[in-house]
Amino acid sequence: MWSTAWFRLVGRVDSACKGQRVWLRFSSGTEATLWDGDEPKQGFDPYRDLTPILEKSKGNEKIDLLIEAACNLPLGISTFWWDHAELHARWKEREPGRLESAELVVLDEEAWQFVETWTNLRKTLLALPQEGARAVAIREGMRRIMASIDRANPRGGMRRSMDSLARLVVGAGPSTRTTCVAVGHAHIDTAWLWPLAETRRKCIRTFANVLRLMERFPDFRFVCSQAQQYAWIEEDAPKLFAQIAKRVKEGRWETAGAMWIEPDCTCPSGESFIRQILHGTRYWSERFGAAATQRFLYLPDTFGFPACLPQIGRLAGLDTFITNKMSWCESNRFPHVTFRWRGLDGTEILSHLTPGHNYNSSIEPADLLYGEKNLVTQDGASFVGSSIPLWLQPFGFGDGGGGPTAEQVYRASTLGSCEGLPKVVWDRVDRFAGQLHAVRDLMRADRDLATWDGELYLELHRGTYTSQAWIKRQNRLAESLLRDVEALSSSLQVPAAERRAVRERLDGAWKLVLLNQFHDILPGSSIGAVYDDARQQHAQVADLAMAERTRLERALVKSVAASDCEQPVLVRNPASTVRSGIVSVDGRLVEADAIPAMGYTVIDARRGETPRRVHVERGKGPTVRIRNEWLEATIDAAGRIGELRVHGLDRVANARLRNGELQPLNQLALYDDQPRRWEAWDIDRDYMDRESLVTTPAEISVVCEDPLRAEVRVQRRVGRRSELFQTYRLDAGTKHLEIRTEVRWDEERTLLRVLFPCDVRAPYATFGTQFGAIERPTHRNTSWEEARYEVPGHAWMDLSEPGFGVAILDDGKYGRSALNNVLGLSLLRSPSFPDRAADRDEHVFTYAVMLHDGDWRGAGVDAEAEALREPLRAIAVPARKRAAPERCGVRVAGAPFRIEAPNHCFMQVAAWKASEDGKGRILRIVETRGGRGEVAIRWAEGTGAVTATDLLERPMRLTDELAPSAFVHDAERGETTFRVRPFQIVTLRVADA
Repeated sequence: MWSTAWFRLVGRVDSACKGQRVWLRFSSGTEATLWDGDEPKQGFDPYRDLTPILEKSKGNEKIDLLIEAACNLPLGISTFWWDHAELHARWKEREPGRLESAELVVLDEEAWQFVETWTNLRKTLLALPQEGARAVAIREGMRRIMASIDRANPRGGMRRSMDSLARLVVGAGPSTRTTCVAVGHAHIDTAWLWPLAETRRKCIRTFANVLRLMERFPDFRFVCSQAQQYAWIEEDAPKLFAQIAKRVKEGRWETAGAMWIEPDCTCPSGESFIRQILHGTRYWSERFGAAATQRFLYLPDTFGFPACLPQIGRLAGLDTFITNKMSWCESNRFPHVTFRWRGLDGTEILSHLTPGHNYNSSIEPADLLYGEKNLVTQDGASFVGSSIPLWLQPFGFGDGGGGPTAEQVYRASTLGSCEGLPKVVWDRVDRFAGQLHAVRDLMRADRDLATWDGELYLELHRGTYTSQAWIKRQNRLAESLLRDVEALSSSLQVPAAERRAVRERLDGAWKLVLLNQFHDILPGSSIGAVYDDARQQHAQVADLAMAERTRLERALVKSVAASDCEQPVLVRNPASTVRSGIVSVDGRLVEADAIPAMGYTVIDARRGETPRRVHVERGKGPTVRIRNEWLEATIDAAGRIGELRVHGLDRVANARLRNGELQPLNQLALYDDQPRRWEAWDIDRDYMDRESLVTTPAEISVVCEDPLRAEVRVQRRVGRRSELFQTYRLDAGTKHLEIRTEVRWDEERTLLRVLFPCDVRAPYATFGTQFGAIERPTHRNTSWEEARYEVPGHAWMDLSEPGFGVAILDDGKYGRSALNNVLGLSLLRSPSFPDRAADRDEHVFTYAVMLHDGDWRGAGVDAEAEALREPLRAIAVPARKRAAPERCGVRVAGAPFRIEAPNHCFMQVAAWKASEDGKGRILRIVETRGGRGEVAIRWAEGTGAVTATDLLERPMRLTDELAPSAFVHDAERGETTFRVRPFQIVTLRVADA
C-alpha cells in the first residue's frame, strides 16, 4: 500500500478502427495517471477509466504508453462503514493493487449520449412522485421509445430515437421558479487520509481530467480553490499549468476562493486568516492577472466559522461567502440558504449555504430536487427575510479529488431544461455571486434577506478543537514567532532593503504555517504520515524564524546604550500593552517594570536584597499555601487548588457543595471518549456520562521559594498508563496563578479535561475568540444551547458577576465549556482513527486561573492572557562601563510607537511588518473588547505618510464604511488619530520617510 507502479502499455491499433476515434480503457481499481513524456494527460480512478488517445486512427498505429498507478483509493487506504464488504476484504490483503483492464476501444459517441440521456431520464422518473402526471408521461414515452428499437440492431434505433428521447426529457420545460447554477468542482483535501506527496499527485490527476473534459464539452465550467495546489502544479507539471492558465484566461476555469488553502477556522489566529487571503490572492493575481480577481470566500468543508470572518472578507475586497458545512449540524437545522452574515463588528457579508448539502454532488435528478426543496423550505419559510430563488451546486468527485466525470457533465447539460426538475444553467461562481447581489439589491427596498449574527457554530466535529494537541500548540507558537520577527525587523533602524529581505525569507515560512492550517491537518483528523510531514515543516519554520529573531535581537542589543549598569539586561515585551513581570537572568529572578508594548527596556539585573513579596506556607500533611499581594492559593493533598482567595475582597473562588465544603479548582477529569462515527473529529454529547475525577493523593514538593516567585510541583498518575506533572507558579505582582503542565500521555480513546467549579452566578460566560470576544449561555434551555456542550475559544474564558469574576487563561488550548458555574478546558484526547498513535506522546502546556473584581474588561483579562502567551524576553547586554552601584537602574527604553486608547478599548497589535511591496511598513491593530472611542498612535521616529488600507494593503477611501473614521495623520507631531468602533480591524501603511 502507498506504493507506486509504472505500467508500460505496448500494442497496435486494430485495422478495423481506421477512421475512428480510439480510446484507452485502463483500470487498476486505484488512482493512476497517463503520461505523455513529462506531460500528464489523464487521471484514472474507480470513477473513470477512459481517455482518447487518437482523434482519427489510420489503422495499425503502434501504441506505447506509460501509466503511473498509486496503490491507494481516492480516500487513501482506509475503508468506511458505507463501503461494500468486498472492498473491505480487498484492502485487508497484503497486495490490494491489481490490473483490472488495459485495452484499446472505440467509443460510439451517439450511442453513449443516448444511454446517458436514457439513464438520466430514468433517474428523473424515480425521483418524481410516481403518480404524478410528469412521471406517467415519462414512463409512457420511454416504453414507446424502447419498443421502437430493434434489439438486433440497437445502435440504429438509438440514433433514430435520440430526438424523441431529447423531447421527452424537456417535456414542457422546467416549471420551477428556482434556478440551479451548476459548476464543476473538485474538492481536494490538501492532506487527510494521504500525505502531502500524494496530494500533489492527486492535483495532477484531477486537473488533467478537467482539461480533457473542457476539450470534450465546450459549455463546461470548473472552479477549484486553494492557491497552494496551483503552486504545486506549477512546480511539478509546468505543461499542465500552462494549459490551466489558458483556460483561466478564457474564463472557463475559475481560480477562486481567496485563500492559500481551505483552512481550519477554529484554531488559527485572525491574522492567519488575513495571511491566507493575502498569499492566496497575491499568487493568483501574479500568475493569472485580472482573470483571477477574487470576489468570494469559499470554504465548503471547514468545521465552523468565527465571527471575525465577515469583516476580514469585506476588508479583503470579498463580498460573498459560500459554504456547505453548516448543513452537517447534527441537532438543529441551520435556518438559511442565502442570508446576511453579521460579524463581531457589525460588518455583513452576503452568504450562501449550498442547499444541495454536498460539494461532491453527482448532480443526479434527486440531488436537484433535494437542493430546491431545501431552498424553498428554509428561505421560503423565513418570517424575517425574503428569499432568492437562485442556488449553487458544485459537482464532481472530491475530498480525494478526481473532479467531475464525463457522465456528470453531460447530465448537467441534459437536465438543464427538464420538466419536473429545477432549471440548471452553467456559470461561473463569481457571476453567481453577482446575481445574488443584484437580486438582493432589487428586493431589499421591500424586505431584505434574513440575518445571522455571530459565529457559525457547527454542531459536529467538536473533538477537532483538541485532537493532535501538539500541532495546535506548534501552530500558535509559529504564529507568535513570525509576528515577533516581523515586528522586530520593522522596529529596528535598518534600510528598507533589509526589511524586504526579511519579509522574503519569512514568505516560505508563512506558507508552510498556512499549509498546515488546512482543515484536516490542524484539526487533528489526518493519518500519522501527515503529521510526520507537519513536524518536519514546523521544525523548518521554527529554525528559520528563531535564527532571524536571534540575529535581529543581537542587532537591537548593539544599538542600545548600556553604560552605568553592572549587569545590563535588555527585556523585550512582544505584547500589545505595557507590562511588568519577573524574568530569569543567569538563573536569578529579576523584576522588570513597565516594559513598553512592542518595545524594550534595559535594566540592571544586579540585585541586592529583595523584600519578600511571595510567601510559601507548608500546612498539614502535603498541603502547601502560596500567596502574593493579590492571590492566596492552597494546594490540597490531591494536587488541586483546594482554596483560591483574592485579598481585599474577602472572596473565595471555589464553589461550595450543599454541605458547605469547598469544591477544588483545577480538577482533572477523564472521560471514556468513543465517538460513534468520526473518531478524531467528534466528542459525542453523552461523554459526560462516563466521567472519572482524579482524586488520588499526589506527590507535592516546593521547588522554588524566592521572594519574587513560588513554585509547587505536583506529580501523579492519571488513567491507566499516563503520568502528569503540574507546577503551580505564583509571581510577585501577578493576578493569576499559572499551572504549567507536563503529561506523558498513553491512553486509549480517553479525553482529559480540567474543571473549575466557581462561586459565580452568571447566565453567560465570555470567551476569547479571534480578534475579539463572544458571550455564550451557561444554561441549556434550548436545543441550540444544549448542542454547545463543547465550544471553541482562544486564549481565555471568563465567568463574572458584579464585583467578582474568574478567568481561565491558556497558551494554546481551544476546546472549552461553561455549564452553570463550571468552566472546563479540554486538554488531551487519544483517538485511534485515522491516526492510531494520535497524541500518545509527551505534552507541555500552560493554563492559569485569574481572579478579578467582576469586570473582565476593566481587569484586563484579555491583556493578562496575551501576556501569558507572549512572555517577556530577557537578553544579556555587554556592559560598556561599570558604574557605582547607587547609579544603576533603568538606562534606556524604546518602542516603535505608543497606542493610546480608552480603557474600555483594547487595541491588539496583530501585525507590525514590512509591506508586501517592500516600500513601507504595515501596522494592523484590532479593537477586541467591543469598545469605541478615540485612538492615537504616537510614532517614536520620523515617518512618511500614514494611510489607512484594506487587508491587501490597498489605500482605502476615508468615506468607506469599513475605514476608520475621523482619520488624521499629523506628520509634524508624529501622530495618527482616528475613531475606532467595536471590534474594528484597522490597517495602516507607514511609508518610508
